[in-house]
Amino acid sequence: MTRGFPEDITLGSLVAPLNEAELLLLLRERKLTLLRSANGSRYTALLGWDALEEMIESGQHPRGLDLFRLTKESVIVPPERWLTKGKGDIDKVDIAKVQEYLAKGFSLVMTHLEHYVQPLAALCEDIKGRLCESTYTGVIVTTGTDGAFRVHYDPEDLIILQIEGTKRWQIFGPPVSNPVRGMPKQTPPENAPIFDEVLQPGDCLFVPAGNWHHCEGGPGRSIHMGVFFTPPSGWHAVKALTSQLLSEELFRTPLTRIEDPLELAALEADVKKRVIEKIAQMKLNDFVAGWTKKAK
Repeated sequence: MTRGFPEDITLGSLVAPLNEAELLLLLRERKLTLLRSANGSRYTALLGWDALEEMIESGQHPRGLDLFRLTKESVIVPPERWLTKGKGDIDKVDIAKVQEYLAKGFSLVMTHLEHYVQPLAALCEDIKGRLCESTYTGVIVTTGTDGAFRVHYDPEDLIILQIEGTKRWQIFGPPVSNPVRGMPKQTPPENAPIFDEVLQPGDCLFVPAGNWHHCEGGPGRSIHMGVFFTPPSGWHAVKALTSQLLSEELFRTPLTRIEDPLELAALEADVKKRVIEKIAQMKLNDFVAGWTKKAK
């Protein structure tokens, strides 16, 4: 086990005193909720800087550069500025360079830690088994007041666990309703925040998908972990259904190679007819059952 990670992380232990029924209600209603804690060390053993630093130095994380970013207000530092050559001339994160950028007010963003840390993998499996939703984890480390990102929203529901230091969360309305990843770009609101709170160590914040937010670090180092939830939607069902059409040659015909307008029109009619047939066969109950089985 990686140093600093407890072995028995469960969804219930993260969101207590909420019980599972109360959490399910929050998810269903997508209700912004802040849970204050009198225990400032509640999450200290969960994901401290020592454990993160060890993961980076040992090469456990990241194994893909898309899982590791240094950023300030959505400006990303090019990887070549914080990479070095390790054994076998393989690129490796230079922890000293990372520390330098953190000292300059940049944030370190690491995602999908569950791929490399067994207790977090067990947590995600616990969530999938209980909620039948896709899930992953991420962490943000800051040492300055600037945020990692400009005002933005996440298409996933998000449970924030403040581990070390403080973090000011400002949330702006109205939220984007039921967002999914890949949907058209939205314009952030210009209103005053509807939520403006500083998270202290041990606090837990549920940020529903679509809520525009911006974060500012407090003095010293701040670490928070996010647990992301993605429920299946009608879009996922349609996407899964239409992806099956690739097995049919009708949908693999190169359109730019057809010179005859009548032949193209005939193909269009066949494509439309088959798509309509396929959509008519769609049963959301079956899709949810399949999603649930896969999650478990």
